[in-house]
Amino acid sequence: MHLDYWGKARPTVDRSTRCHPVSYHCMDVAAAGEELLRIFPALVNRVAGESGAPTKEAERFLVFLAALHDIGKFSRGFQAKVPELFPESLGVVASQMPDGDHTAIGRALLEGPLFRRLRALVPGLSHEAWLAMLPAVCCHHGRPRPSADTSISEVGAPAVASADAFLMEMAGAFLDKPPMTLTLGERAARRLSWQLAGFVNLADWIGSNASIFCYEAPDLSVADYLETIARPRARKALAVSGLAHRRPSSATGLAALAPTLSRPSPLQAFAEKVALPQAGPCLILVEDVTGAGKTEAALILAHRLMQQDRADGLFVALPTMATANAMYDRLGTLYRRLFDTQTSPSLVLAHGARELHEGFVASILETGSEETHARGRLRDDELTASAACAAFIADDRRKAFFADVGVGTIDQAFLAVLPAKFAALRQFGLSRRVLIVDEAHAYDAYESAELEKLIAFHAAAGGSTIVLSATLPEKTKEKLVKAFHSANRTRARWRERSDRYPLVTIASNDGTVDCTALATRKVLERRLPVARLESEAEALDAIEAAARSGATAAYVRNTVDDALAAHAELARRGLAPMLFHARFAMTDRLRREGEVLTAFGKASEPRERRCSETGLGRVLVATQVVEQSLDLDFDCLVTDLAPMDLLIQRAGRLWRHPGRERPVTAPELLVVAPEPADDADDRWFKTMFPRAAFVYRDHGRLWLTARQIFEAGELATPGSVRDLVEAVYRGDADTAIPPGLLNRHDTAHGGELAEAATGRQNTLDLATGYHEDSGTWTSDALIPTRLGDPQTILRLARIEAGALVPYAPVTPVWSGPEAAQRALARAWALSEVRVRTARVGGRGDYEPAIERAAAGIEALWRDVGDAAVLLPLAAGDSGFRALGRRGTEPTGRAVGLSYDALTGLGFEPAGDEA
Repeated sequence: MHLDYWGKARPTVDRSTRCHPVSYHCMDVAAAGEELLRIFPALVNRVAGESGAPTKEAERFLVFLAALHDIGKFSRGFQAKVPELFPESLGVVASQMPDGDHTAIGRALLEGPLFRRLRALVPGLSHEAWLAMLPAVCCHHGRPRPSADTSISEVGAPAVASADAFLMEMAGAFLDKPPMTLTLGERAARRLSWQLAGFVNLADWIGSNASIFCYEAPDLSVADYLETIARPRARKALAVSGLAHRRPSSATGLAALAPTLSRPSPLQAFAEKVALPQAGPCLILVEDVTGAGKTEAALILAHRLMQQDRADGLFVALPTMATANAMYDRLGTLYRRLFDTQTSPSLVLAHGARELHEGFVASILETGSEETHARGRLRDDELTASAACAAFIADDRRKAFFADVGVGTIDQAFLAVLPAKFAALRQFGLSRRVLIVDEAHAYDAYESAELEKLIAFHAAAGGSTIVLSATLPEKTKEKLVKAFHSANRTRARWRERSDRYPLVTIASNDGTVDCTALATRKVLERRLPVARLESEAEALDAIEAAARSGATAAYVRNTVDDALAAHAELARRGLAPMLFHARFAMTDRLRREGEVLTAFGKASEPRERRCSETGLGRVLVATQVVEQSLDLDFDCLVTDLAPMDLLIQRAGRLWRHPGRERPVTAPELLVVAPEPADDADDRWFKTMFPRAAFVYRDHGRLWLTARQIFEAGELATPGSVRDLVEAVYRGDADTAIPPGLLNRHDTAHGGELAEAATGRQNTLDLATGYHEDSGTWTSDALIPTRLGDPQTILRLARIEAGALVPYAPVTPVWSGPEAAQRALARAWALSEVRVRTARVGGRGDYEPAIERAAAGIEALWRDVGDAAVLLPLAAGDSGFRALGRRGTEPTGRAVGLSYDALTGLGFEPAGDEA
């Protein structure tokens, strides 16, 4: 009898019952699935729409599939994991039992001896359609697994019979009138399998919460257990999960988000009134100048989609952790206005260092009880649902996709379209969220390919996407629109193309694409003079002159080493400059980010914009970390030459906030660049910027940028923005590049094409479906979301009383039995610095006691797949300036490392240590 087979065997709540029957657990999950489909109706509607079946029948079919998810536990191999619970009908536990991977065995059973039964229950599904959907049913631990190569004798004939009896009981419980009328072909089944996999994964997670679904002895029939225990518990589990739908507020437009703002910008007014596509997902591309209120416009549009019951919330994806942190802080003051006042919506920050943001408090989804098996530690693919869910919950980057409002790096969303564990779960969570992609111009060729795939998958799941950018090249917009329409195999029909700017482009589910040109705020219309500086020396002189006049000034450099050099020289001149780049330990970087916003942000007062040490205007030397999303305002801005779209972004930080008193008479963008002569050769850019030559490799595009911006002599906003960008990026632009730069341009362009091809190859294929052949599946903590040089994570350590402690202080943040351990882990994370592996690949030599301590700590990290390198630091003479004894390059040559809280990680001559 199938109730004799255990499904859960290590209770953590009620130890009076030794195990929980697999049949009961499957009904727990099915009951959880019933509740989930009320929250995520899009999957039911998709199945009904594709199959022609009534909605109720489609819902019953999905719940029935969820009930079959653990059918592989009816096998000798799995039941032998707890020998004392081995069913008598299977005989005696042998010394050598077959592998007990229940996901693979489940596929083998359903694709083999039970397949005819399935076909008879739902004959409208083709043979190929069933094979496309069964991996999504059985492989519910985050990634697809191949079907087990096993025989009935290995599974056990009594086990197969019990599985067959169980299947028929599930059909009687969940299929209203078998055989069902639902019909589905292979192509549709493959595309649906992604959402099906996410649904089953989440239902299994909810149904495995042992604090609610307590273990029960097999005393009740399947029907009685379902009605009296499983369904009431499922309702309770969903009630405490944080997944329930929150009603959107009834207020509309900008007034709902920012009651203190009296007048919307033209873009925001358009967002309030534009007729949105009537049904299905949509893609909205927003191009407007810095300061036009793009974020608020996106929130207005997302809110309207929520009010039309086409989404339950939103996720804002940004290019960096710094920009995500800033957006999180910004949304923290207004996100509740999107929802009814009687609800308690959740706001979650999602990136690899989210626990390091002191303002972040997450409160969604209770964790299920962790379970293990009697044979000790299981391999990754044998984790029970609770353990996998506990890991999922503990990794708060992934919580964002089930929060009402999530903010994070684009990497977290990219993981939904890479062969990463829990990709389908991410897709399912995003399916009821409006995806808002900010700073879309910041992505390289590889990331752009990922973005295209993300838009396609999201549209296929019924989700809408809003893309924000200062400007997008025409060819980029074409690709994004094509990706969106590929989700439903429609062809784009542009009603009327436009090269105007600002511009909003709306793609509808039926294939139509509309473009609307907009005005911009009068105060943002300006003609910004642009001047060329011939050297770093001229740039430093301009910064010094501005500071001594009382003006705030920024010098944006293209590499950290160039920023360090400029900072040192300005400090020598007595300006006390601030420094902001990516090579700070996280604790110092977060502090510096806050200081930069205080000194140069929108709320900065005149006294904060002057240096208290010198009485002069504040000066910031920074890298690209300031060009995106951080709301900064400078009186004077000097920048190294960069590609046109990024140069426009940097210019947006100059006189950004109208109405502020300025110590200088007019703004002027100063660009350090070589003269864009017609006879420029291969060393045109590299001679002036030897380090940056490896950051921006297409020197032909840089030459086009310099030629266009200096010939114009100004940046007219919004008038010249489109022309300047297209002059650099349109298809025939490279015909103007000097012959001496064509080799670098062609090489760089070839690299971009290769990166884009790699991005398309590495991402999942919607048409392939949730299947092991859809990619090389791995952990979402290991799979790369971006290309680039390999990096080494250095964790800085102080030496205290002969022991190694994190550079960042260990501060209590949590309570409970694991509080101390989590606080220590947080401190180590706050002590991290990322460096190109080509510069530092290891720790180098230390005295034996320190080396033993460092190696011992690293051994603990290696046990959990953490490859960080611990770098002990010796205290310096002034404040906490520390010097690493040595690091090592991959070649083995020693390199000196220094660290200072004010300047970050520096490289020093190796001297006699070489």
